[in-house]
Amino acid sequence: MRDAHTVLHRALPWLRGFERPIAKVVALALVLAAVSAAAPLAVMRLVDVLTKVATTAPGRLRPDTGLTILVALGLVAGAELANVWLARLLAARSWRVRLDMDFALRQRVTSKLHELPLTWHQQHTVGGTVSRVNTSINGFVSAIGDLAFNALPAIAYLGLAVAALLELDWRLALAVCVFAPLPAVIGMRAAREQTQRDRVLLDHWTATFGRWSEVLSGIRTVKGFAMEHAEQQRFLDAVAKGNERVTQGARRDARTGSLQGLSAAAARLSVATLGAWLVLRGHGTVGTLVAALQYVGGLFGPIQGLTNVYATVRRAGVSLETVASILDAPDPVADRPDAQELAVTAGGVTFEHVSFGYTEGRPVLRDISLTVQPGETVALVGPSGCGKTTLVSLLERLHAPTAGRILVDGVDIAHCTRQSLRRQVGTVMQDVHLFNDTILANISYGTPGATRDQAEAAARAANAHEFIAKLPQGYDTVVGERGAGLSGGQKQRIAIARALLKNPPILVLDEATSALDNESEALVQAALDRLTRDRTTLVVAHRLSTVMDADRIVVLRGGRVDAIGTHQELLAQGGYYARLFARHTRSGGHASGLAMLDDAPEAADPADAPTRQISRPRPRRRLAA
Repeated sequence: MRDAHTVLHRALPWLRGFERPIAKVVALALVLAAVSAAAPLAVMRLVDVLTKVATTAPGRLRPDTGLTILVALGLVAGAELANVWLARLLAARSWRVRLDMDFALRQRVTSKLHELPLTWHQQHTVGGTVSRVNTSINGFVSAIGDLAFNALPAIAYLGLAVAALLELDWRLALAVCVFAPLPAVIGMRAAREQTQRDRVLLDHWTATFGRWSEVLSGIRTVKGFAMEHAEQQRFLDAVAKGNERVTQGARRDARTGSLQGLSAAAARLSVATLGAWLVLRGHGTVGTLVAALQYVGGLFGPIQGLTNVYATVRRAGVSLETVASILDAPDPVADRPDAQELAVTAGGVTFEHVSFGYTEGRPVLRDISLTVQPGETVALVGPSGCGKTTLVSLLERLHAPTAGRILVDGVDIAHCTRQSLRRQVGTVMQDVHLFNDTILANISYGTPGATRDQAEAAARAANAHEFIAKLPQGYDTVVGERGAGLSGGQKQRIAIARALLKNPPILVLDEATSALDNESEALVQAALDRLTRDRTTLVVAHRLSTVMDADRIVVLRGGRVDAIGTHQELLAQGGYYARLFARHTRSGGHASGLAMLDDAPEAADPADAPTRQISRPRPRRRLAA
């Protein structure tokens, strides 16, 4: 009962609003239990009347006796009809309540999943999360339904049936009570193993489908390395292993069910033997024996049901842990109760002594202070892993700084709602994500009220209209999952069109032209120049061409600001940026403007040594197109 109390106590906050529907269904179930408990008494009355007629006056039926038989038949028929009607009504209403609870809980979980920071999602696979959420919510709702709609009515029926048996004959009631606890004892002994098995299976299926989701998402890589058969075999082996565990569990459950069935059969045999002996000795009636046998069948069903509920509640504990791990997961970027809507006027951005680390004790950013003036374009450069993308993600509150604060137009973004902040920021990331929808829907994503003409205008500005018009359905072409039907450059231009359509006052560009050829890059860069005019822009830059056009350049190294200035100022300082630029100039990168600024190792600066990852030397990257 402690397990049931724990589940109910933890679930109560999630079930608010369902008190009345649950109470109505429980009341209906109790009425059904009362009718079911009364039905054997009606049968007893009919059998006793018929037995009396058959033994005292066979072949002759007095009018008053006939009326008694008709009344008894009416009671039996009424009880059966009421049972059927109430059972049908109970099934329909209980399923309605279960589905509503399922929907409400899924709403809470999906809302929480959307709110959780990126760090949480980066620690869990998509397929594993989906599998775990579906399994856990289904198991939890089933457990609550069993408790409310099966356990309580079963307890009520047990009480009424035992009371009726005691009233009929205490000796028959005693015979039933000797065997009644056996199914519960058998079930409770099996419950611990069932709970452990369910926990292991949940983890197994989560890992299996998490891996399978990754394989399907990365099918191009799988095919490129000829790993189709290996991944298929890995998945099938995992499924076979899971199925074997399910089969072993089913055998154990069948053995448990058989033992419970044997105890019920022993009870029926004992009652039948004792009842027959009492009838023969004149201490009971045939009707009493028939009613007692009906109660035996009725009693052991709820007893086994209660045993199953006990196992269900223990399994619900596993589901409870999973659901609670999501709903109770800390959200460091959650809106404060007094959060205000952010209205950007100028678009100035200030980082004040900002530090951040994905794990405690391993900071990625250290005491970053930077002011971006309204309308200014600032390029962030530095070696891979120095914190460029992390810094702009903090501006969008995808993570929360571990120290310091970020201000937009002088307002601390921690005091603003996330939605209002992100509506003011447009992003084009290096890793473009497109949905399995039409090109028009992907361009309009984030701007639901945009018209088709506005979306097409944004596509033209991003140099995407020409290739879109050549597709079979034009803007109504479905791009496939993650834009599988498009090239990298085409996906990038759709993402740029999406940002252009949003028309935000603050822009974040994570090398938005990295996947374009020279001709497309020039056209898109012209569109970005128009877009960034009079707008605050943070550019995570790798290419020299992007950096040289920025108003200021911020060099990050080892999670700190190494230098700030224009291209010419940084060259004049003769520091890291100047050395990197000179290296690429000697290699021919300056001529094309396509040299990558994050190729250089950080070994030249001993101060960066603690933050470097040890790796084998790699050849210089070829100039990107």
